[in-house]
Amino acid sequence: MSAKPHADLLLEFRDDGLVDLGLAGAGLLTTDGRDNLVQALKMRLLTARGELSRLAHPRYGSRVHELIGELMGGPLGRANLELLRRYVRAAILADPRVAKIVTLEVAPLRDDPNAVNVYAIVEPDPRKLEGPAFEFGVILDVG
Repeated sequence: MSAKPHADLLLEFRDDGLVDLGLAGAGLLTTDGRDNLVQALKMRLLTARGELSRLAHPRYGSRVHELIGELMGGPLGRANLELLRRYVRAAILADPRVAKIVTLEVAPLRDDPNAVNVYAIVEPDPRKLEGPAFEFGVILDVG
């Protein structure tokens, strides 16, 4: 890995929901700065809270997995969607590089009732990451 702070292996999020390591020839790519924070936030949302307890990170992750199989669309799904939004918000704010969430939208996909689109504008903590607020999005499969 790179010697830069908050550098990590680059992950490539594929359209089929799988994640690959970024490759450059025979080597592995790394990411840092703003791109690293976006990647870290996505991974935090995709990791069940407590899943990394054996690695001394019991609070890492999100509670999104608790809503798998729950209805997200229509009038009956509104409460679940609001709960999901709260779980996403808590997970994003758990990263010490995040100062605040400017915008957070969580909405079911029209063509896939088992998937939810998460869109956020996040303001980084200037003591840890310089620059203006930035946006990121991820689709969560809750089917």
